[in-house]
Amino acid sequence: MESTPTFGNKLDNWIKARFADQKEVLNVLQEYGVISDNCVNVEDVGNDKESMIWLAKNFEHFKRHGV
Repeated sequence: MESTPTFGNKLDNWIKARFADQKEVLNVLQEYGVISDNCVNVEDVGNDKESMIWLAKNFEHFKRHGV
């Protein structure tokens, strides 16, 4: 019986590849209403793919704010 491979949270992978502080990223995503205020860790984000897309579209905004 084979198990399905898991690739983890896409947002977690995206943050690790680009940012040092996931808390800052989560704070910005919460501020703009992309994720719930109940998300304390990146693993709590249920819409990780949508969040990642939002981050990619708004990447220049992130760089300006030093996140």
